[in-house]
Amino acid sequence: MIPEIGHLLIIIATSLSLLLATVPLLGLYKGNRYLISYYRPLSNMMVLAFIAAMTCLALSFIFNDFSVAYVANHSNTQLAIFYKIAAVWGSHEGSMLFWVSAIALWTALIANKNTEDNEAFFVRTVSVLAIVIFGFSLFIIFTSNPFVRLLPNFPIEGRDLNPILQNIGLIIHPPLLFLGYVGLTVCFAASVSALLGKQFTQTQAQYMRPWAIMTWVFLTGGNAFGSWWAYNELGWGGWWFWDPVENASFIPWLVATALVHSVTMTQRLGQCKKFTLFLAILAFSLSLLGTFIVRSGVVQSVHAFAADPTRGMSILFLLVVLAGGALTLFATRISYITAVDRFSPFSKNTLILLGNLLLVVAALSVLLGSYYPIIYKVITSSTISVGAPYFNSIFVPIIFMLSFLMGLAPLIQWQQERLSSLETPMVLLLVSVGIVMLICLNTAYANAWLFFGLLATTWITASTGLAIYQHLSSTSKNSNNHNQSRRFYGMCLAHFGVAISILAGTVVSQFEQEEVLSMGPGQGRELAGYIFVFEQTQPVSTNSFDALQANIRIMDLDENTVGYVYPQRQTFKTNGMQASAAGVYSTPFQDLYISMGTKLNETEYLIRISYKPMVSWLWIGALFMMIGGIFIVLVSRKTQVQIQTQTAKPLSTLESSMLKELVS
Repeated sequence: MIPEIGHLLIIIATSLSLLLATVPLLGLYKGNRYLISYYRPLSNMMVLAFIAAMTCLALSFIFNDFSVAYVANHSNTQLAIFYKIAAVWGSHEGSMLFWVSAIALWTALIANKNTEDNEAFFVRTVSVLAIVIFGFSLFIIFTSNPFVRLLPNFPIEGRDLNPILQNIGLIIHPPLLFLGYVGLTVCFAASVSALLGKQFTQTQAQYMRPWAIMTWVFLTGGNAFGSWWAYNELGWGGWWFWDPVENASFIPWLVATALVHSVTMTQRLGQCKKFTLFLAILAFSLSLLGTFIVRSGVVQSVHAFAADPTRGMSILFLLVVLAGGALTLFATRISYITAVDRFSPFSKNTLILLGNLLLVVAALSVLLGSYYPIIYKVITSSTISVGAPYFNSIFVPIIFMLSFLMGLAPLIQWQQERLSSLETPMVLLLVSVGIVMLICLNTAYANAWLFFGLLATTWITASTGLAIYQHLSSTSKNSNNHNQSRRFYGMCLAHFGVAISILAGTVVSQFEQEEVLSMGPGQGRELAGYIFVFEQTQPVSTNSFDALQANIRIMDLDENTVGYVYPQRQTFKTNGMQASAAGVYSTPFQDLYISMGTKLNETEYLIRISYKPMVSWLWIGALFMMIGGIFIVLVSRKTQVQIQTQTAKPLSTLESSMLKELVS
């Protein structure tokens, strides 16, 4: 009965989303305040229906209802309760329901904001969100229903959750990524709303900015935690593979980063309005494209959710309708969006704009490298591969140029006309170059990648430190705007996070050591100043799997024991699938990573030993970025940002009268 209730709730929520998409817009068109007022109750009822449907799906997992196909394929009576909950979004059908439910929740939050001064803008935003929800809800009902039954013949035991997914990563990574996509949907809806209203004011940009920042925070966390999950779970020891499915979430992150900076310029100065609207549409479109790639089966990847061409074509149809419609609206309405886009040549504005353009170029470069082989195969039936050398050769130089702009921008003023204040930053840059050259000259195997990576880190760190010093000096004389100072420190924290991640990526890429060899009990191997001794193997059994575990002692060169690691070869009881669980000995500045492969003979196994310096700082840097973004949003909620004189096109006569009626 619970699955039937869940299915009915999805149908009810779909109907409510259709009403929410049409009734308030009709009210705006007719100037009918009564119809407009329905957008809040409809939003609230819709989100309650979706949350109740999610609850029904969760209960189906908890109660082991294997008559539900989705539960039977992704759960088991022996599965731990927290993995049963995580399995709700662990595969295609549940993840789509989670995604749409999250959009509905954010829609209700927006609808219930007390924003009478811009209610028309918010009503249009909510209605556009409802259109997106309606499209995805139809997709769920007709192609991806998580409540499909296996009646009358259903199994008494489920197939179990994929072993790779039985990790804390499943609990954290997908929700973060989906919440990031939800944020992109909100920014997309706000952009379409502005185009429908033929204006995009600084006040509206002020409303959009926290959504854009939180979107960026969630996407940062989703990408970083996904990288950490793959590093620990897959047994390959890498942290980024430039896999097309990995890139599917990385590309929107790049555009979202540009969007955060662009909407800040729009909110502060009324500049880059058209570019901000375009970036919001582009980021959402790229997230839909990534969803199509992940779920269509056009690429084979361990990260892919599904391989169903029917579902893939449905998502492609949604992409064409939503993105195509928004771009058409952009082309026809953008002339109504007015802005004062005068950029002084040596100002912060110009540097941010250049940085945003570089971010878009980086996103398009990764997009081309990821999906051109797919297009080429469709057209020619031949196969080509694009790997890490292409991405590194394109992406690394762009990152270095972005690092230079990132360090310089906080040191100069908005709309600055002269170069006089750049004397100190240029001296600082020269000092940074000198320090890095000395480091490289005293480092074996130094190369250009190491030099530029260390220079980017040193420059961002030094220039951000100088910016903090200058800010402290100026605020000590004028202590009126504490909130602005806090936002500045949040930005600095995020920039420090970028510097940390660049340093970690540079060090681990240049100095990691790895060997793949055959080892058995009693054998040892020296690597990176450590001795690894394979002491014994022993069986391990849990409710979910049986494993053969290798006990490997780690010693220094004086043969003092440093620690132990216990890599495993796991065989899951329910489906016989095998997985490798790596053993990692972590210290603050290095990982000793060991994975256990297949058995080679009676006594020896394939063993991968890796020395990875500073690898954990990749994710610590991402955590700093997230904290910086959250700090900016929290501070922004406590202050009323002063908006400069509006330069947008005046409202139409109809909308002006409607807004007066709404305010009254």
